[in-house]
Amino acid sequence: MAHGVHIAVRMPHHEWSRDNSSSQLSAGQLQSTESQVWSPHRIGPRFAWLDHGHILIVDGRLSERRFEVVTDIQADNAVVRLREDGNFAGMISVERSPSSKGVTLANSAVGLRYRRGGLAAIMTWCAFRELLAMQESATFRIRMARSVNPHANDTEINSIGVGVIAARLGFRPALATEGLIEKDNIVAVMPLPGGRGNPPSVRISLRSYPFILNAFALSEDTMRPLLDVGHYQQAVRDVHQIRTWLRQGLLLIGEDYSLGQSGIERFVNALATDEDEAAEFRSKILPL
Repeated sequence: MAHGVHIAVRMPHHEWSRDNSSSQLSAGQLQSTESQVWSPHRIGPRFAWLDHGHILIVDGRLSERRFEVVTDIQADNAVVRLREDGNFAGMISVERSPSSKGVTLANSAVGLRYRRGGLAAIMTWCAFRELLAMQESATFRIRMARSVNPHANDTEINSIGVGVIAARLGFRPALATEGLIEKDNIVAVMPLPGGRGNPPSVRISLRSYPFILNAFALSEDTMRPLLDVGHYQQAVRDVHQIRTWLRQGLLLIGEDYSLGQSGIERFVNALATDEDEAAEFRSKILPL
């Protein structure tokens, strides 16, 4: 591919046709897969490719809806767009820096009426696997530094949706390390009740930078945000629970995530559509 040349890439018809029929695995099941065996799982709703540029959502809130998928790849960036009947449905933007090596999901937007339908997960899946397939090697980050706003304020994707996608792909929050959340470094833990579409969460006050962390946790069984504030009240009484969530890849903080060695198998199992592709993808990933 010539650098600097704008191209439009259509997704192959077979993509997500095999792994999308499997059940979504829990974090515990995924982390226990230590051997390099392809064990496919989904990060969003099931969908079928109708042709090389159109998909049909099979389950979830947008079931039976059809979308056009267009991926534009250039030397330093890539964009995936979804349209329904010619109208904007969603888009994500990926930075490629350094060119043809670093892959960073930088922006994401979904139209208001398509929210909570899994379109951001589908676009992320399409972009990451397309770039991984075409590059010789790649590092992966999710860093939502700003919001894409192509039409109106109501298109923004908040950090909750981004965090869930990151966790299902095996990414870890860049801010949180086990050393940072040592008991001696924690000043206070306060449960937050959530509301306005946000799940309950916890505010962690620290003795060291960044001093304040607002975090939420996922259910190990469903990989969805915990909705019972009682889980966070328990964390106030026993801060060890917070460290447990972090070790299990269930604690989500902020909008900056990276793919390390511990998450590669989960990432490959989410993106690959067969064992040969899984082996190819695995050999290309450079952990951060």
